[in-house]
Amino acid sequence: MKSYEVEIKRPLHSVCLDGMMQYMKRRKILILVLLLSVCVITPIFAFQFSPLEQTFAPSGANSTKTYTIVNDSDDSIAVEISALTRDIDTAGREKNENATAYFSIVPSKVILRPQSSQIVRVQYRGPRTVPTELAFRLRAEQIPYSQGRATEGQSMFNFLYVYTTSLYISPARDVVKVQVEQAKPTVTAEGRQVMSLTVSNTGTIHQILNGVKVEVINNQTRQSVVYEGAALGFVNGLNLLAGKTAIVQVAWPQNMQFPTNLKDAEKVFTAKITYEN
Repeated sequence: MKSYEVEIKRPLHSVCLDGMMQYMKRRKILILVLLLSVCVITPIFAFQFSPLEQTFAPSGANSTKTYTIVNDSDDSIAVEISALTRDIDTAGREKNENATAYFSIVPSKVILRPQSSQIVRVQYRGPRTVPTELAFRLRAEQIPYSQGRATEGQSMFNFLYVYTTSLYISPARDVVKVQVEQAKPTVTAEGRQVMSLTVSNTGTIHQILNGVKVEVINNQTRQSVVYEGAALGFVNGLNLLAGKTAIVQVAWPQNMQFPTNLKDAEKVFTAKITYEN
């Protein structure tokens, strides 16, 4: 179950971009298109960072893992490696904070010569008792470095790369348990009638909800509806971290009558969830 991101960061030469924005205001779009066709926009100084996901033990030999940085470009680059905490809110949005206190990263900054590689040693130094899986990000970020860099024949835009990988600290026991805690009729601020689903990972390890299906049953009428795919919004494909909850509003089912009294209406409905393991 892999979850990772590869980003391209800010341009080094923002002056060129700002100049083009002003030029667009003064000249015809056709001229701008011709200029852009001349500008070779290539993401040079790319590098590779692997693996993209690892699970650490809270103690012992497996509390230390290695990563590899490969500079497959023809110039020297600089890369900084850092650890971040990982959390999600009920809308599935990820939040990160500095996690330096949890890890020893050696080296944390490195300059790689052309066509070279570097091993990075990462050791977990957080709590040794882990009842529920801990989720982190390990980020390898290219930082500006100009020594030994040729200037002739460069593209107008030089991009900095960032690899954001998944890092987990394994719990004492692996328990898989994802459930729909509540299926609640709701009227939105815009006046729409929807079903609000509260999905919780009450297990001890993260679960990626691929191919997820939620069946909602009206316990009074025995009517049911199945939500899947795009109908479930961000929940479909969500990496639901251990101990976290997601809340999504889905369309009200056409085969069910919306309750006239919403007080305790959520008690009328039950739901169950299935997904691909």
